[in-house]
Amino acid sequence: MSRWRRRGKDDRASGATRLFFCTDLHGSEICFRKFLSAGKVYDANVVLMGGDCTGKMVIPIIQANGMYRCSWSGGDVEVSEGDELAELETQIKNNGLYPVVMSSEEREALASNPDRLQALFHRVMIDTLTGWLKLAEERLGGSEVRVIVTPGNDDEFAVDDVIEAAGFIEPAEGRVTRIGDRHEMLSLGWSNETPWDTPRECSEDELGEKIAALADQIEDMENAIFNIHVPPYGTGLDNAPELADATTVRRGGTMKAVGSTAVRDAILTYQPLLSLHGHIHESRGSQRLGRTLAINPGSSYSDWSLQGVLVDLEDKSVARQMPTTG
Repeated sequence: MSRWRRRGKDDRASGATRLFFCTDLHGSEICFRKFLSAGKVYDANVVLMGGDCTGKMVIPIIQANGMYRCSWSGGDVEVSEGDELAELETQIKNNGLYPVVMSSEEREALASNPDRLQALFHRVMIDTLTGWLKLAEERLGGSEVRVIVTPGNDDEFAVDDVIEAAGFIEPAEGRVTRIGDRHEMLSLGWSNETPWDTPRECSEDELGEKIAALADQIEDMENAIFNIHVPPYGTGLDNAPELADATTVRRGGTMKAVGSTAVRDAILTYQPLLSLHGHIHESRGSQRLGRTLAINPGSSYSDWSLQGVLVDLEDKSVARQMPTTG
């Protein structure tokens, strides 16, 4: 690969595409705002946010006697109204969680009613994502940057409705999208089975069928992009800490390949130009599977850092690729 450079007039005139890809933001507000700046910072004309857009937990902030308290960052935090409360909420949002101010009675009611807690989480998650996508239009609506957002296995199916309803954002899940003049991209947020019973996971056989149904719609496989959330098995892009159970990492720091055999088989069968993945935060890197360049940019959202990859696409060629951190 040649060294990355800014695109010149000839690149733009030729219809060459510069794609910025990131994934697994998991609700981090600061990482999403950085994503919105990526087109300008990296001179990319397409910015693509892969799966696992949403956060995982509500953080109650208890209001009492003019003060606000919560359990946060390994301890109990107490702040006053105004700037201190706003700063606390910002920190929680930047870590991919959802702060909600409530009374102690409301928290107790939620703790005793899991369905009510789930309903609150769902509402706050949807409201947050809706606000993100509105911000995207405010920031980039007048630009030439295309914004594509796809869900991942952790994202509830209601996320698709939010993306579809945001007129400026291009939904891509479960379809083939044209990227520039030459390239087509299939997108699939599903994964193989995990220990966590996430909304979008299935058997390897079913995953293979989902990929094949989309791949059959592609006209020019030599210029195709596979945007599939789960990485191919055994490529080094899918190494995760081995678990003793669903919540505990096995002692000794052993890593284990947990990617999809169906994704690997599909890449080897169809040999697209490029495949983009996420899902496994720790396994940032790139790998060749035949002619296909497979990339997982990794994720470090809890450090407020946006990891991504910048790719220059030409006819039947990935001219350049560069990992980014910002």
